Amino acid sequence: MRIAVSTYGSRGDVQPGACLGHELSRRGHDVTMLVPPNYVDFVGGLGLRAFAVGADSESYWETERGRATLVTRNPLTKLRLAREQVREGFALFDSGLSGAVASLVDDGGLDLVVTGPLGQDRCLALAERHGAALATMRFCAMSENGVMGPVSTARRLPPALNRAGWRLADRVTWAATRGSENRFRASLGLAPARGPLPTRLARRGVSQVQAYDATLFPGLDDEWGPARPLVGFLDLPDSVRAAVGDRVDPELDTWLSAGEAPVFVSFGNAPVGDPRRLLAAVADATASRGVRALVVGLGGRSGPDAEHRHVFHADRVDHGVVLPRCAAAIHHGGAGTTAATLRAALPMLICAAGADQAYWGARIRALRLGSSTRLARLDTQTLARGLDVVLDDATRRRVVDVSSRLVPAEEAVAAAVAAMETAPTAVMR
Repeated sequence: MRIAVSTYGSRGDVQPGACLGHELSRRGHDVTMLVPPNYVDFVGGLGLRAFAVGADSESYWETERGRATLVTRNPLTKLRLAREQVREGFALFDSGLSGAVASLVDDGGLDLVVTGPLGQDRCLALAERHGAALATMRFCAMSENGVMGPVSTARRLPPALNRAGWRLADRVTWAATRGSENRFRASLGLAPARGPLPTRLARRGVSQVQAYDATLFPGLDDEWGPARPLVGFLDLPDSVRAAVGDRVDPELDTWLSAGEAPVFVSFGNAPVGDPRRLLAAVADATASRGVRALVVGLGGRSGPDAEHRHVFHADRVDHGVVLPRCAAAIHHGGAGTTAATLRAALPMLICAAGADQAYWGARIRALRLGSSTRLARLDTQTLARGLDVVLDDATRRRVVDVSSRLVPAEEAVAAAVAAMETAPTAVMR
């Protein structure tokens, strides 16, 4: 098959699609990745052809408008800046995605479009326009179900209430996005869509692969069945990681070996208004608990911290290589980072900023695999309390048990690929 895989976002969004594309290509399919420009080289290193779509997915908060959005205290100004960013981002994404798909169709046709969470409505429209099949991926349980509702909470709610919440959330989302989606459809010469996207996907029989582990959501696999298979967390084989240069920096390797396993600290692409203040809170909290800290991001020169001798700074690291050498993790709760932390059997404090991060935080808390809070509320005291939870031996034992029951990465990828290879039975004509 000729397959386009569209995954937009951070590495945690792009890498599962790259895992899928790599295995599909290995099985003989003709795969093209549609990714943000900052990940073209990454997927190219896997031997996959790539089109750049949309804007750089990592640099927004470093722009003048991004920093202004973070620091302004005026809610109206914050809303205006956010709306400008959304409009500009969707315009770039829409034009890039349409152009890439049209180019593939002109170059020999297209059998299947696979899409990650962002842009599913656009990919549905493009599949319809070009007579291709569609398959989707999700990285958290964010569709109607009775196990977990749309409002993140560590409390267990009645299944009927969870399902009703999802139906309401779908209607609210549709009311907010229908104009944008139907303008995109009109640009392709398609009739307007009617009703929430999840309803339309289910009615068409679209394969909706859930790329996370059923162990974390007891009962969900039975409720959804084969239409939404929970395949497990997708990851690259170790041999492939080596090929794309995922390895430990020598200075970091020396630091890791020179003392006790540190606490891993990273907030990914989540917006941090005052990195200096947050770094000071991390340094003070870890010092108060007598543990070292490996801080990824938050600025500063890579290497040991000049002021806090127990802290090491790194620009970026490969989770699969570094996390197994750590004692616990503090992170933003992105699906990719959460998956890597669970595979490394580390308790975690999730500091959510948005999107599905709060859902992962609530799930980790409910399963007693760590704790959670909001990134905006993070201070020395909150971090210290979180460290007490994640460094507790009982928490560690529970995480080790759950980690041992996760679907192996190679089996998860194989199951996802199997779902994609049967997807052409649901052509979007």
